[in-house]
Amino acid sequence: LDLRLKEGSALLMVLAVVVVLAVLITSFGVDMKSEVKAAGGHYDEALNFQLARSAFALARLELNQKNTELYADDFGNAFFARGAEESESEIEELMLLRQGLEIGRGLASYRLIHKPNALDPNKISESEWHRLLEVACDIDEGPDRDALVDAFLDWTDTDNLTRANGAETDFYRELDPPRHVKNAPLSSYEEILLVYGFTPEMLYGHDHPVRIEDNMLVGGGLLRYFIGDNSLEAVAARKYIVDGVVPPEAPRRRDDRQRFRKVEQKPEHLYLIAQGFVPDDLAYGEEDFLDAVDDDEQLPEPTDRSRHIILVRLALARDCYRIDDLLENAGAVTVERVLAYGLPE
Repeated sequence: LDLRLKEGSALLMVLAVVVVLAVLITSFGVDMKSEVKAAGGHYDEALNFQLARSAFALARLELNQKNTELYADDFGNAFFARGAEESESEIEELMLLRQGLEIGRGLASYRLIHKPNALDPNKISESEWHRLLEVACDIDEGPDRDALVDAFLDWTDTDNLTRANGAETDFYRELDPPRHVKNAPLSSYEEILLVYGFTPEMLYGHDHPVRIEDNMLVGGGLLRYFIGDNSLEAVAARKYIVDGVVPPEAPRRRDDRQRFRKVEQKPEHLYLIAQGFVPDDLAYGEEDFLDAVDDDEQLPEPTDRSRHIILVRLALARDCYRIDDLLENAGAVTVERVLAYGLPE
């Protein structure tokens, strides 16, 4: 009996050891899997960073070319090319380069963005603010619009004198929570939400759908006009906001053969978006591939796990562009705002 008890105790001890080892091995495997995944993420991040830097270098090569002119299309894409006779072929080559240059396992791509219709909120006059609120936010003339315009001007001016319908230091101190009046130009578009009366709906246009009225772009919120829509209707809307002129007829669509036009007066700012990413290889089964070929269907484009984006604002200085501001690893939302809004169908 004692012998059997000892044998049973030994078996229990062996089983206990096996269970403990199994738990340890499983835990170790889970930890290793997490470590490998984290290491892969750091590797992708470092690789994307170097690819984005390479794209940035390619863009600077284009910007630093001598004896070039600035060309742009209706979608805001800007290109630096030589004389008119060579511009079309040069732009086509640049378009292929910008789509993605293969470097190792990844791709480096960039865009230069021209925003000719953007409105600087810090440089808009009182009358222009009234027309902008009318066009962008559907706010008719009246006390509400007067209060918004005066509140904005009080926020950005350098004094503490309250306009007839405005708000200065004493007013903001009574708010819950209280806040200081900046009395200086806006530093970002979102800062306008600190001005009394302005709402996210007004800035982003959630309750003001974009549409075309009187041959102009109407609605869409203030941000659309701050960033600059490149549609022909947006050009007409900007002219109305700045000059008070309602377009007499619908803007004419340009011939596709003239889609790249020389920019006669170089803008004060251009935007550069340089990005690097490693596309994921999509695993297509043989049957799926053959079915797609037989049905004349296009297989989906490869996706990417992550990407590194460098957003640069370029300022004109002595007939060439220099870096004015740079945002490393810019968020997708920020980039979308700079790329702005195409006119919806």
